[in-house]
Amino acid sequence: MAQKKVRKQTASARKVVEVRRYTAPALEKGLDILEFLAEHHDGCTLAEVASGIGRTKGEIFRMLAVLETRRYVERERELDRYRVTDKLFRLGLRQPRYRALVQVTAPFMEGFSEATRYPCHLAIATGSQIAVIARAEGSDLVGVSVRVGYRQPLIDTGSGMCLLAFMSEHGRKRALDMLREEKRRIQPAKFEADMKKIRKDGGLIEQSRIMEGVWDISCPIMVAGEAIAALTVPYVRLKTNAISREAVARSLSETAGRISVALRDAA
Repeated sequence: MAQKKVRKQTASARKVVEVRRYTAPALEKGLDILEFLAEHHDGCTLAEVASGIGRTKGEIFRMLAVLETRRYVERERELDRYRVTDKLFRLGLRQPRYRALVQVTAPFMEGFSEATRYPCHLAIATGSQIAVIARAEGSDLVGVSVRVGYRQPLIDTGSGMCLLAFMSEHGRKRALDMLREEKRRIQPAKFEADMKKIRKDGGLIEQSRIMEGVWDISCPIMVAGEAIAALTVPYVRLKTNAISREAVARSLSETAGRISVALRDAA
C-alpha cells in the first residue's frame, strides 16, 4: 500500500511539473486581458485593465494593440476604453454542433416569422449566461429583435429561465452555482415555483426582465429529454399586426416541437 501511495504521489508530481514546463506567458497575458474585459460590459481603460489583471500598463499596451488589430477587442477612442468584441463567440459558432443546430433550425424559424410576422431568436446556455446564436426577422417594419451574439445572465431573460427549467438537474445546479459565485441574487422558493410552472406550461410568457412593454415568449428545443436551446419571441402588440401573445405562443410551441423532431431525425 505504501509503495502504491508513493507511486501515485510521484505520478501526480510529474503532472504538475509537466504543466509548469509548458507555459506561454504572452498567451496567458492575452487571455487574462480578454477574460477581464469580458466581465466589464462598459469597457475599461488601459490603466483599469492593467490594475485588474495585476500587470503594468507597459506590459499590456502592445498586447492590447495587437488584440485590437486582430479585432478581438475594440477601442472607444473618445473615452479611450477597450471592449471585447464577439469574434471569439463567432469562432465558437463554427463548431460542427452549433453549425448543425443553426442549419436545422433556420428554415423553421423563417417559416414561423413569415406566418406570424414576428421576429424570433435561438439562444443556448453558455456557463451562467444565454448566448443568441441565430435569429429570423419578422416582415413588419417595426418590432423588437435581438442580435446574434447577445448575452445576458440566464435568470435575467425569458430564454434563460426556459433553458434552466428544462435543463438536466446537474446542468441547472452547475449554472446556479456559477450565478451565485457572480453574486446574483436568487430566491430559492420563488425560483423553484417558476421552474415548476414553466415545465408545466411547456414554456413561458412573461414580461421582459430587461425591456418595458415587451413580453418574452419562449419554448424549449428538446433533445434526449432536456433543452439544448430556447426559441424566443420578444413580443410587442402592434396595431398593424393583431395576433395575440397566446396565438404567437401556440405557433412558437409548434415550431419548437417540429425543430426538436428534426434534430432527433438528423442525429
